[in-house]
Amino acid sequence: MLDRNDTFFQLADQLARQMGFGQVCAVYPTSMNFDEQGYSGAKLVRIHCMFTDGKKKSFVCKEAGFAERWVMLALTEQKRGYSPWSYADLNGNEETAWFIMQDIQPGKEPVPHDSYLWKKQVATALAQIHADNWMCADKTPRTFHADASHWKDITTKISVDHLERQCETDDGFAARYAGVLPKLRKRGEWFAEKMTELYQDGRGLTMTHGDLQTIDGDHVRRLRGNPMVIDWGFCRYAPCFIDLTDYFTKEETRLYLEELHRLGISLSKKEFEEGVSIASFYPAFLYLYPALVQYKRGSDVRLNRLLTVLCRDSESGF
Repeated sequence: MLDRNDTFFQLADQLARQMGFGQVCAVYPTSMNFDEQGYSGAKLVRIHCMFTDGKKKSFVCKEAGFAERWVMLALTEQKRGYSPWSYADLNGNEETAWFIMQDIQPGKEPVPHDSYLWKKQVATALAQIHADNWMCADKTPRTFHADASHWKDITTKISVDHLERQCETDDGFAARYAGVLPKLRKRGEWFAEKMTELYQDGRGLTMTHGDLQTIDGDHVRRLRGNPMVIDWGFCRYAPCFIDLTDYFTKEETRLYLEELHRLGISLSKKEFEEGVSIASFYPAFLYLYPALVQYKRGSDVRLNRLLTVLCRDSESGF
């Protein structure tokens, strides 16, 4: 059991009061499951809390950078209910610090993978989150704007560079994949240039999740029948299109645009389709490294699929 002066106890007490749960009287930390850790390496702790009225709740504490703490607090204050309730103290100067959030445990409410209605619900949730933060540059810390340097990192440091290093140390890997590196570099230059243009033009700029994987991923969970978008560690002020091109098919993205228009956001169908087309390469760059990890574990399926996307001749469409 934690002391009242412990950081986790104080965070739990703040969030519990904010959510109307009353006063915390005891806090017990437990480790997270292995499959909840993800690839980022961020420290996560689940804490179980007892309240003075005898009720029990669990929360999750995460050590995160300023961007994620800021975004989680902003989303909580906007009260859409599509992200976990969170509390963070932003008064300190720490580059990383602990914050606390609602515990949306995986598997408690299975996501209906074959449901068009579910995709529509997720599209609505994203559109509402994006609409609340549309063109909010004046409110967004400059440090996590998706400018030219960000897109260069996406296409080099966190993706193709890993493949190049693997080719240098693994002759078998090089024999299979070294030949595609020049095409990947060229595609990366094109993609970084196009995404930078979208950013500079201000097209679709909002606070994006930035890591919204397919429906088989784990970044959209379900709570009381509604979508809950979790793990905002890769959030950026960026074109909205990057949050659409892995989770939705090209046809399904129209559900998002319809909700965006209903909310009064002016974005033409042509501009939207062009943005989605460019952003369709984003997941392939973003997940090259996880695919490489899977390759090392014995499966080349994901890596080959992503390379097929990046090496295709057309620069449009899904």
